[in-house]
Amino acid sequence: MGKTEQETKLYLVRHGETVWNVEDKMQGVKDSPLTEKGIDHARKLGKTLKNLSMEINKIYSSDLGRAFDTAKLIGESLELDIYKDERLRERNMGIFEGYSWDSVKDHFPEEFAKTVSDDNDYRIPGGDTKAEYIEQVSSFLDYVGKEHEGKKILAVTHRGFIGFALRIVLSIPFNARMGIIVGNAVLAGFVFRKGKWMLDRFGDI
Repeated sequence: MGKTEQETKLYLVRHGETVWNVEDKMQGVKDSPLTEKGIDHARKLGKTLKNLSMEINKIYSSDLGRAFDTAKLIGESLELDIYKDERLRERNMGIFEGYSWDSVKDHFPEEFAKTVSDDNDYRIPGGDTKAEYIEQVSSFLDYVGKEHEGKKILAVTHRGFIGFALRIVLSIPFNARMGIIVGNAVLAGFVFRKGKWMLDRFGDI
């Protein structure tokens, strides 16, 4: 008889609140420090995860400061080291970074229209295409599913990454409004079963 496949669980967490979040500025691969509220978000999440005895086996984090700082605070509660993975980075938004979405519409109307279109190969000037980011997110999901069978993995990342992961798993078109708000320190839980990722839970814990 063959080996029975064990379920793998992946918990994606968005970083805590940052200064640019408060100022409604798009961050992308640029960075902004956690606010006091953001630091509190991370500490509370770490304590909650520990109290729930979720038995996390390993913590990965985007290498961007806001995510890594969040991960370190969570890791202190769970007594786990943090492993950086560039695939967990936010999408590079190029010339849009530092602007709010409303400002992007005003300053870069043509580029904005192409970005929200169904053209996954359109490149934001100085940034990534949707196709490239889909590949980046998919690569990490595939890696966890194959390399961490039966484990519980926590990954601290960004709104864009979680949004793309949800679209991939739930088959939501990338040019459609998702209808889901990915807030700071929100947790999206996925389970890998029979070679396929499925959404297991979403929201605050």
